[in-house]
Amino acid sequence: MGRTQRKRRQRPNRQPTEDRSSVRDLYVQLHSQGWQNDTHLSVKIYPQTGRGLCSKTDTFSAEDELIRLPVNCFISIATLESDGDFKDLFNKDLFDTDARISFQALVACYLMHQNHLNECSQSSNYTAYLDTLPRSYTTPYFCCIPELQCLPECLLERTVAQNRVIKGYYEIIKGLVGFLKCHCCGQSYCQDIWTLAEYRLAYFAVNTRSVYLSSRFLKKPSNHFQGLISGDTNLALAPFLDLFNHSDSVQTTAEIHGQNYVVTLKDLPTPQTKLHDQLFISYGALPNFKLLTEYGFWLENNANDYFEFSILDIEHLIKQNKQLSAETYHRNIFKFIREHNLCDQMFVHLEDGCSHNLRVVLHLIFKQQSYFPNILNQIAFGDVEQFQDVQPELNYLVAHKIVEYGVFVAELDKLPRLTESGSVARSYLLECIRYLKAFQATNSIIDEE
Repeated sequence: MGRTQRKRRQRPNRQPTEDRSSVRDLYVQLHSQGWQNDTHLSVKIYPQTGRGLCSKTDTFSAEDELIRLPVNCFISIATLESDGDFKDLFNKDLFDTDARISFQALVACYLMHQNHLNECSQSSNYTAYLDTLPRSYTTPYFCCIPELQCLPECLLERTVAQNRVIKGYYEIIKGLVGFLKCHCCGQSYCQDIWTLAEYRLAYFAVNTRSVYLSSRFLKKPSNHFQGLISGDTNLALAPFLDLFNHSDSVQTTAEIHGQNYVVTLKDLPTPQTKLHDQLFISYGALPNFKLLTEYGFWLENNANDYFEFSILDIEHLIKQNKQLSAETYHRNIFKFIREHNLCDQMFVHLEDGCSHNLRVVLHLIFKQQSYFPNILNQIAFGDVEQFQDVQPELNYLVAHKIVEYGVFVAELDKLPRLTESGSVARSYLLECIRYLKAFQATNSIIDEE
């Protein structure tokens, strides 16, 4: 599910009256496609989240429907397969089984296609929806280079991976349509229109706002794109529905009932909502790292949050801690940890404490004398009770990350100005520091660094 914008990162170049006008046009468009708005949903600006949805006449309890939107309102694989002009841009004879793209990447192309139609001829059927989409996104991916240089390695790795995927898909698309010119304006694809900058925005529009929609419920008139798409086509853009914001304190379900996509409340923090109060849905049990890197926001005191460590964090800790750096660590131990993926799922949780893998890794590195693989294997996958107390090392590690993240924040503060993405990333780092300090207090850890 996509998201709307949090207050701290609203679009500076869109006025409230313009926003209301685009939403009003979207109401008209969806009503013409059969949406009844039985729950009387309307858009409202809220102090914490910015744009969100509420009902001025209805209250909701568990098991109540929030919205019932006809599937034909969605932009899905059926939509793309029904659009002859869009299909004509992609010559099937040029499809290569070794150069496929995800369905998300193709939907991003469709957004660019519709946006260009709207700009050059006002002929897009999705003008109202396009006008409700954000004009910028606040994931770390859109940080400027000086800001990226001030971010932790985990965020950099995720951003680099996203960039690699996006550029890879764009090169494939460029190879398919880059030699074409628009029949409306004569401009060249992937040079004048469908630029990489536009594609990045379109890709994140789909990434942040799509919903799961099984393609088996859809009637496709053709399979034109079958040879181009890798993976499934089980996602769609959901106009208006994507204006719901996410909360970790609610649970919702989404199901197909006949020709409608129905979102139902399953659990909420109060017995009943109030009129005009913002209505939330759940994007899933997502930690703040996932929310930040995929959607561009994070939640304070997120019930689904945890803090994850990497093996590099431990290696950096050893180098910087005088007591630990005085010891000798055999490289076979680190090799064993990586080969057996023990460095995955190394995290701390406020309620559950230290994860199993993190405890195993700390034990192998700091407590185990043997470095022979057969011995390491017996220990790593043996009785949990045999692990020696790793609380001191965990103490060092948590304190090390608090200091490190504090340094990242200080470096960001030295920059003359932060982008919206940079500001959101900085606030996320501060939340991580708060979380780790809360873990220290909960687990009676005393800062020894």
